[in-house]
Amino acid sequence: GGAHKLAVDIIQNCAEKLEHIVRIFLTSCILSKDAPVNEHRKLHHKIILEIFQCAPQMLFAVIPCLTHELLSDQVDIRLEAVHLIGKLLVFSNLRFGQENQILFTEFLKRFSDKSAEVRIAAIDAAKACYIAASSGNVAQKVLKSLEGRLLDFDDKVRIRAVYAVCDLAKSNLSSFPSELILQAAERLRDKKISVRKNVMHKLVELYRDYCEKCSKGTAAINTHYEQIPAKLIVLCFDKDCESFRPHNMGLIFAEELFPSPLSPKERAMHWVEFFSYFKSQHVKALHAIFSQKRRLQLELQAYLSLRAKKEESSDEIQKKICASLRKMSASFTDISKVEDCFEILHQMKDNNIFKDLTEISKEGTTFATVRSIRDSFLKRIGNKHQIYSFCKELSTKLSHSLFNWEMICAILEVLFSCRNELTHYAESACDLLLLVAMVFPSLFRGSEEYLLKLFSEDSVLINEKSLQMLAYLAKSPCKLSINFSSDVYLLLEQKCIEGTRAESKYAISAIASLIQSPDDKKFAKLCKKVVGGLHDNHNIPTLLQSLGLILEYSPSMYTSYDDQFINFVQRVFVSPEFVSTPELSPSNENSACSFSCKLKIYCLKALVKSCLPTTTARDRIENFFKMLLDIIREEFTPITICENDKPYLRLAAGKSVLRLATRWDSLISPELFRTALLMARDSSYIVRKSFIHKLFGLLKKHAIPVRYACAFALASTDCCGDVRTESLRYLTEVVKEQRGVSVHQNKTSNDSIVEHPAYAVLFLIHTLAYDEEFRFNFCEKETGSAEFWSPLIVMLRELVEIEDLSQTKHGSATSSVSILLGIFRAVQKAEDVIDSDITHKLHILSKIGLLMIKELDKHCKTSDSPRHILLPSSYYRLSRSERKADECCQLDLITDTFVKRILKAHEPYNQQEDTTCSTITERVSKESAPKRQTRSSSNKPLFGQFVSGHEQGKTKKSSVQAKDVPKKNYLDILEKDNVSSCGSAGTKLSSPGSLGLTNEADSRDLKTISSKDTMSTEDFPDCHLRDCELDEDVGDCDGNFVKRPFSSNKTVAALKKKSKRALDLRNAKNSAGSAADTIDNVRRTRSRKAQT
Repeated sequence: GGAHKLAVDIIQNCAEKLEHIVRIFLTSCILSKDAPVNEHRKLHHKIILEIFQCAPQMLFAVIPCLTHELLSDQVDIRLEAVHLIGKLLVFSNLRFGQENQILFTEFLKRFSDKSAEVRIAAIDAAKACYIAASSGNVAQKVLKSLEGRLLDFDDKVRIRAVYAVCDLAKSNLSSFPSELILQAAERLRDKKISVRKNVMHKLVELYRDYCEKCSKGTAAINTHYEQIPAKLIVLCFDKDCESFRPHNMGLIFAEELFPSPLSPKERAMHWVEFFSYFKSQHVKALHAIFSQKRRLQLELQAYLSLRAKKEESSDEIQKKICASLRKMSASFTDISKVEDCFEILHQMKDNNIFKDLTEISKEGTTFATVRSIRDSFLKRIGNKHQIYSFCKELSTKLSHSLFNWEMICAILEVLFSCRNELTHYAESACDLLLLVAMVFPSLFRGSEEYLLKLFSEDSVLINEKSLQMLAYLAKSPCKLSINFSSDVYLLLEQKCIEGTRAESKYAISAIASLIQSPDDKKFAKLCKKVVGGLHDNHNIPTLLQSLGLILEYSPSMYTSYDDQFINFVQRVFVSPEFVSTPELSPSNENSACSFSCKLKIYCLKALVKSCLPTTTARDRIENFFKMLLDIIREEFTPITICENDKPYLRLAAGKSVLRLATRWDSLISPELFRTALLMARDSSYIVRKSFIHKLFGLLKKHAIPVRYACAFALASTDCCGDVRTESLRYLTEVVKEQRGVSVHQNKTSNDSIVEHPAYAVLFLIHTLAYDEEFRFNFCEKETGSAEFWSPLIVMLRELVEIEDLSQTKHGSATSSVSILLGIFRAVQKAEDVIDSDITHKLHILSKIGLLMIKELDKHCKTSDSPRHILLPSSYYRLSRSERKADECCQLDLITDTFVKRILKAHEPYNQQEDTTCSTITERVSKESAPKRQTRSSSNKPLFGQFVSGHEQGKTKKSSVQAKDVPKKNYLDILEKDNVSSCGSAGTKLSSPGSLGLTNEADSRDLKTISSKDTMSTEDFPDCHLRDCELDEDVGDCDGNFVKRPFSSNKTVAALKKKSKRALDLRNAKNSAGSAADTIDNVRRTRSRKAQT
């Protein structure tokens, strides 16, 4: 008012006369903190501010005294001083800091004041200062001090610092250092939930403001701001807070991330931009959000169809409706509360409400239409209704407001415009569309015109990702309105012949889905072109991929082209032109295998795919298994291959066995099963590492029986720490998951235990019994290595620990411990099917296993074990003779004291670091199997055994002359070569129950077995890890291998005989005599029930 103006005039006109009086008064107020406080002394900061604005020269002697307040031991004085100096900085556009360096330096120290209140005040002051002037040295120092508070030890200070950074960024997007935004976003990983929540909301607000300014043209696309969604979506993995679960993050991305008026085209642009910063974990989180939304939409459709049958009211329909409501409730945070809300909604009589829900969830609705219908739906509910908030959230979750067909059209339009240039934006767009196609293929309805344009002509965008997207759309049950089979077929055919292996994989998948009939003429024509291309030696890796997939999708093609296919593969395996010499082989230990080796591998993969169809491959699968067995053992002499490539071929053969086990597990012989399992103990690091990784993937998908998990136990003594650690982790995950599956299955099948993880022990002890390091004779003073027993100990401990952790109450019949007791007691009264010398080893192993269980679980009771145990008939049979006296004596030596020493000796294994994997001799895993007879004659093709039984009787013309081919079957030649036949497109997985065992219905073949116990010896030395040769050449081939963890200078020659873990079949004659019975038993999949 007038008084204020008069005071200002007086001060300005009489500054020199008043300066001395003012200085004395203000100085006394600042320095005399113990003096009595009156009204004027309380207002000295305001007086300073007023004088500073009209006559700053009067304060020249006063300002330095403010340092005294900043250093005061009273929090409130320091707090007021920070507020004052912040305002002085703002009023002077930060010149105050330059003119008063000492005071400004002390002010900056208040950012690390011991009082949180002072630090927060400093942050607020910094925010105001930077808004007043964002350039200059003072502004940068203030900003640097603010940045330091992002890591403050007080959560309130960290929150305030993030708020300040985001507000400053909003005030001036163009000039604010965007790197600081990413540092603020790191607080999304803060240890305090409250910090993470506040930071999430503030970053969402900032990104929304950024998108709005981009839409108005006042801001450009900024890479740092586009990384915010990637930081946000990782919160989906936060298990500490319900607010971060996928269903809530989906709401945030749908409703809060973008401004409501933002057009679909602009949304699509931002989606593609920020998706380019998504890594695997981000994609996984987004996939979880999409999948949950899709499940809710599908369940709503199921519910509405049940509701339409309300007139046919019945108890069954009511039960289904209740179950459907429960399933939909799982997509919300408070499940019990939401169930009640769904029940209230279900009782509503207005059918228009449910019509609105149907319309909201339709794929073809635009953003504008969805908003309109949603408003109408909520209006019908009424904002005063108790479930209004629930209905608001439900309508958002059901709608395609997160991602819709308009955005897909916008992305495809941009892709088509830049189809001749593979930009970073185009790659991100293809990746995003692929993810959407996997979950929401129906959203591509309406975009057929753009898809047709995109795939009608070849361009740089027609690559693996875009073809994979097309394959998903082609396989989708919701058919698109354009007949792509006629318009796009030529391009897909070209990719099958001229493209890469990955492109041909998805092109064949798309063709198979589009033509819908495996006997379509287009398949026959394509197969003819592919086979013709093989003889021209053009792009052979891709052609082999295409041919293998064609034979998988259309098995009838095999009989038409088997001669040409087999002859070509024969030429690749034995012809000198496809053999790499040591000089041409990769010498670097991290290099891949040779090209000739890769061609052999691709041939083997194609053969594996051709054997996957169960309708046509039955007559050749057994010969193929024999060939794979010889390859793994390196007993397949016709193959010409250099030493460096052998590990890759062994790995390929092992993976091929796993892949074929998804369809043909019942025909895998015990001999092949053991050999494949022992790939986990191969001499090559790459083979071991890659094999167990592939095995884990198949077990997680329940593609193969749980008995294959024995390989993880065998690898648990590996000399490399990473292999050892991964094996134990894989074993834990598989056992835990399979335990839950078996409990669920036992609710409907009380006696079935073949799916229980404990059942794998039957196969583990059978494998160990064939180990040539098994101590056949025990004496009381003999000591041995605990390493041999490690796989059994690891497996048993894992099963017992999982049982303790699960704490399930499903009865003793489902307990791992009780099943193990039953298994060991049954094995003691059984014998090996093939070799009688192995039987005594089985009895020793089962006796030790029984005592180990009793030691690991002090509360176990033998009486709780199942009375009947199914034994696989191709491995075990009922004992036909009494035990010999010396065998009984050996069993008597095994006592609980003996077992305690084994367990104690095994304990140091858990603490051991990587052992020096030097040139210590390894155990070589070879079975003394009888030599195979020559399976080909001079007038038959080397690979004749792949031909069907009907065709084998015919004389075929071979493209390779007999004189050029060693007299060994084609199957044997391929066995040296398989790198990885796993992972092809379109493979159907077998059920987890594909084990070659009978069910309870086969009880007519079952006999009775009883059990016995006990034994004893001297202490075992501490367990040492299995030594292996690490100076082996390794590399990478077609993405199937891992790199070595370290380098080595030794030559490849060290690989040759350095180890594989033992498989010893002592009695070759007995083996030969019983081989046919074994395979026959497996084929019939009979089992014998052992009554204990």
